[in-house]
Amino acid sequence: MDVEKVWQEAEWTSQARGIIQAIQKFPETTKIIVLLRHSHRDEPNELEEMYRLRLTTQGHEIAKKFGSLLPIKRHIHLFHSIVWRCQETAEDIAAGFSEVGGFPEIKGNLLVLHHAGAAPNFFINIFKKGPPIQFIYRWVVGYYSPELIMPFQEYCQKAADHIWNETKLAPEKSLNIYITHDLFILALRFGWFSLPPPNNWIPFLGGFAFGLDENKFELYDNNRYYKLDPPYWWKTSI
Repeated sequence: MDVEKVWQEAEWTSQARGIIQAIQKFPETTKIIVLLRHSHRDEPNELEEMYRLRLTTQGHEIAKKFGSLLPIKRHIHLFHSIVWRCQETAEDIAAGFSEVGGFPEIKGNLLVLHHAGAAPNFFINIFKKGPPIQFIYRWVVGYYSPELIMPFQEYCQKAADHIWNETKLAPEKSLNIYITHDLFILALRFGWFSLPPPNNWIPFLGGFAFGLDENKFELYDNNRYYKLDPPYWWKTSI
């Protein structure tokens, strides 16, 4: 496999390339947060297989490439969903960063990156009935019972609390990378920044990057830069 060719030319790596470029543009002292989907996996034959799928060879190599391009002066901390392909992605990014002389730290599993208080098999059953985008909108408006899944805004605020607390503990020039799943990235884009689901789905190694500057979010998402007010409930003091 030609890793450089896949990185530079593959459609699924376009957001990853953009995130790498965006990270370089943040002020040097800004603490950066990146929400990232895991790297490349195969498509499951059955939805029940989804949780067991791991990264492909291509997924491993491109995650290492991503890590090798992170700014060497940053303190890289990696958090991940408990699902294997997310842990593999974190380990590969760390390996790539180490190869260029960096000293990454894998902080391990973070519950909010893979769990929204959902009943067993909730997502599998939901996706058998309709597209994921429909699920997101129904979750937002409170369509589902709290006995089935945590209310949308409660989940977004809980995730913000965990992630922001880690940011406050991180040193200057930190880059905290949270490796999760497409649905949670879509949910947090909406719940934190009021950005609706994009026309194109979140690709592998896709996501967004942001920091807080003078009580404003500086956000990079899908080749666009935004300066946004945080929600009233966001803890804005670092």
